[in-house]
Amino acid sequence: MLCASAVLGALCLPSGAMAADDTFNLTVGQVFQFDDNVYRVAPGRRPFGQSPSDRISITSLRADFDRQYSLQRVRASADFAHIGFERFDTLNYDTQGGELRWDWALGRRLTGRLSFDQSQSARDLADVGGSRSSIGTSRSLQFSGDYWWHPDWSIGAGVERFSSTYSDVASQTSDYEALRPELRLTYRPRSGNQIALVGRFTDGTYPNRQAGVLSDDGFKQTDLQLSGRWQLTGHSRLNGYAGVTRRQHPNLTYRDYTGPTGRLTYDWTPTGKLAVSATMRREIGARDDLFDNFVVTRAASITPSWAVSGRVLMQGTVEWRERDFRGDPGLLSGGQSRDDITRSYSLSLNYTPIDPLRLAVSVGRYRRSSDDPNANYTANVGTVSAQYQF
Repeated sequence: MLCASAVLGALCLPSGAMAADDTFNLTVGQVFQFDDNVYRVAPGRRPFGQSPSDRISITSLRADFDRQYSLQRVRASADFAHIGFERFDTLNYDTQGGELRWDWALGRRLTGRLSFDQSQSARDLADVGGSRSSIGTSRSLQFSGDYWWHPDWSIGAGVERFSSTYSDVASQTSDYEALRPELRLTYRPRSGNQIALVGRFTDGTYPNRQAGVLSDDGFKQTDLQLSGRWQLTGHSRLNGYAGVTRRQHPNLTYRDYTGPTGRLTYDWTPTGKLAVSATMRREIGARDDLFDNFVVTRAASITPSWAVSGRVLMQGTVEWRERDFRGDPGLLSGGQSRDDITRSYSLSLNYTPIDPLRLAVSVGRYRRSSDDPNANYTANVGTVSAQYQF
């Protein structure tokens, strides 16, 4: 289901998008969407004997607070949305999210972050089915600190307590909790570029799952990454991470995995009006895909944009994504292996008639091919949206 994940992300401004002199901002938004295959069914199928298309309305409200107190910075946000379907109204749902964040500092040498955030979104009906939406709720509590023993170098540590739960009974075996401590060494010269060597050690458990022949009740994961952001030239920038991931299961050891993972984004702005962003990624259990178990995702995308004027922006995106379920401990029914390839194409036009108001129209086409013929689908989506920031 694209309405919650794709549209709301563009509709609600992050706190970093607040006006420079504003401490508090309120943003309201409205989206009208037409989707010709809501349930992402295979060609020729009719969900519950009805047409697969529907009209969707998304109404959202977001509040942001951002203020600097000497060396301390405090940020907070809260967002609410109601998603309503005209035909398949049993899919209607509400989401609530928010963040509390304190970027702390003790002098110039000790810096860090303490934060808590919650986000909610509906899982893709192509993967969960059913007549009701499955709402995933993610919560994260993080604390980190860095000691700058040199103007350009720091050593740091952090820990995150993460949980993911689902609203429907059928998906609750995929609920999981994880503790993620990490260590890092960071180099940040005066140019503003940054490189960090990061070691992360995850201990995950599935509280609603019992270990069996086809599923496991936990995992341990070790990530060694080189991450950073680097201004290559005056018109190009590279950011992301690359590394090695090792994932181990206490019972189903044949599902263990060791291999490369990473996400790299290259941004190129050849002129003041043209920009191109290209991303390649290979990840395990990528949160972007709303899959919390062991699914290997490989994807590549390119997003060109053209600022027609100071108030008109055109943007397109092409993405190829493959998800390999061969390592999944119990996500698929019967534990069967599956490989999906999804191709996505979208084009949008954004217009800002006055600074607080943003209008947008977009079209998208999404096509998945799978070695399971029942998982194939094609969907076309059209969207009109408006957003106003007070």
